[in-house]
Amino acid sequence: MHCLAFPLAMAATWDPPVVRQFGEALGREFKGKGANAILGPSVNVHRVARNGRNFEYMSGEDPYLGSRLAEAYVQGVQSEGVFAVVKHWVFNEQEINRGSESSVVDEKTKWEIYYPPFKASVDAGVSAAMCSYNKVDGVYSCSNEHELTVLHEKMGFKGFVQSDWWATHATSLEQGLDQEMPGTGSGDSHPEYFAPDELLQVDHEAVDTAAKRVLAVIHRMKLAESTKCAPPHCKEWFMKHVSTPAHVSLARDSAAKSVVLLKNEKDILPLSHKDIKKIAIIGSVADAPSYDPNGQGQGHGDWATGDYYSGGGSGHLSGNVVTAVQGITKRAHSMGIDVITSLSNHVEAGVHAAKQADVAIVVTGTTSGESRDREDLSLDDNADDLVKAVQGASPTVVLVQAPGAVVMPWRDSVEGILIMFLGGQETGNAWADVLFGDLAPTGRLPIMLPATEADSVPPGMEGTVPYSEGMETSYRSKSFKAAFPFGHGLTYTTFQHSPLANETCAAAEDCQIRIRTSVKNTGNVVAPTVVQLYLEFPAVAGLPAPFLKGFKKTAHIHPGSAEEVVFELSSRDISYYDVAVGDYVEATGTFRAHVGESSADIRQSLKFCIGGCDTNQPSVLVGILAAVIALSAAGVGVCQALKKFAGGSGAEDARPLVSRGLQHDA
Repeated sequence: MHCLAFPLAMAATWDPPVVRQFGEALGREFKGKGANAILGPSVNVHRVARNGRNFEYMSGEDPYLGSRLAEAYVQGVQSEGVFAVVKHWVFNEQEINRGSESSVVDEKTKWEIYYPPFKASVDAGVSAAMCSYNKVDGVYSCSNEHELTVLHEKMGFKGFVQSDWWATHATSLEQGLDQEMPGTGSGDSHPEYFAPDELLQVDHEAVDTAAKRVLAVIHRMKLAESTKCAPPHCKEWFMKHVSTPAHVSLARDSAAKSVVLLKNEKDILPLSHKDIKKIAIIGSVADAPSYDPNGQGQGHGDWATGDYYSGGGSGHLSGNVVTAVQGITKRAHSMGIDVITSLSNHVEAGVHAAKQADVAIVVTGTTSGESRDREDLSLDDNADDLVKAVQGASPTVVLVQAPGAVVMPWRDSVEGILIMFLGGQETGNAWADVLFGDLAPTGRLPIMLPATEADSVPPGMEGTVPYSEGMETSYRSKSFKAAFPFGHGLTYTTFQHSPLANETCAAAEDCQIRIRTSVKNTGNVVAPTVVQLYLEFPAVAGLPAPFLKGFKKTAHIHPGSAEEVVFELSSRDISYYDVAVGDYVEATGTFRAHVGESSADIRQSLKFCIGGCDTNQPSVLVGILAAVIALSAAGVGVCQALKKFAGGSGAEDARPLVSRGLQHDA
């Protein structure tokens, strides 16, 4: 099989069609090896920046982004006759004490932040869900009747729930668990809870329900006809070579589309300038090998160790990778550019190489793996010192290969920074495609890169882990400072956004309001962009900040040309979770749509009204006019009267609005 880019890298594409293709390729390869299920997608919304498993979690830090991508992944995999298993249900947001910690989350935060990607997977028809190791409110996830009821009944999940390996602690069929996975039957510490004798003690209706859920998936996915082998007679299938040229191309293309250009001062990139004759490639990560858990000298089976291409643990893949130095050198030589290397983090050697080059490319990174969280958010092997030294010797571009958030104390002193969230086997070629301008960078951050480690949520070290910050994580937090904000990503051109306009939707559509804008390429390079919509709700919704509620990746726009972008906000998009009601309810009142290139780079804003604030009625207008006339008659000028009427506390919301009509913020 291929070592494709990892789910967090796929999140950085902000591109559901690419994720769908990714899912289809996975489905074909799994099917080609005789498998009928894939343990994915992993969709937990990131809470802890140091979580060792963040590279697996496709949602990044946002429930809406995760929902859109989870849907694409599930549909892609299952279109190939392989059933998807969404995981890890639920609140598996750290690896420290993952088998014992108890997550405590308030109901509103659950539904606004952590549940939505699971619900989107359910709506997409996901076949199974995997319950996690941790406890929720003191009860193990796989035995947690409340949480499993939410999944089965409130979300309308029609598939079956399977345990993670060693995550079963009781015969929990009556609580909503349907299948016990391996890791049991190995002694008193891991008894087999679904053994025949145990099942005889369970209410027969619960056993029947679990069996029906599993059989329904077998029937719906036509597994009885498509299954190639029955364990343990599958070795022939497991050993099959399923690689195809099309999948190699997809591995490269998807990794390249995941690259996020964070900084590009003095237009140092792309490296196609005629005055660049020699580049230096510096850093040990540039030539780092793939980690083989079974290889000599590489831990001798330390399965949780990741590398700079693939995270460690149950999802780790090793094999032949194209390293950064290989991919970049090959492309540079094709352009007649000389390459010198210093493939260690030795500072003096790196500076010496940089002084000989027109541009220094410092390749850095860090790793993580399942079962343990990262110790910090720093780069490996004193890379910060290397970057600080090299940037004084030559114009410098830093490449980062990482499983999640990192801190970059040198970010203000280098000319260029790019990040890839574990790009798989084609990492080096993907870097080359972007660095030399064969592909304009299109990736956007699915997470906030914090200014310091203090600008993130640490893992809980106690037995009980309260999510005391509630919804205020990532860009939704007023306390955190970003080095690079959620949604950020540059490319090799610039874009101008036209003022927003809005209109009502046809009654038959699942659309409450339509927002239109136009994006013009004002630079010199053909490129797409990712237009993002953040919706600011009325105060009644109780949301701490504008939430992402739409994004569109444009086609490749030529210089001077423009593309219209339309966002259709559904009933769900304008709803918030009301704890008193126990469900989502549509908000009414004044909304603001903020559209731009990131959560912090807002280009246009629009105020509109839904429901109870339709003040464009004649009686209201007459009342306003009468008030202005009265003030004017009292000796106040008309302009002053209008200002007086609009002034004071809450004046902005007191201005007349056309219901769902156009009202630009100043």
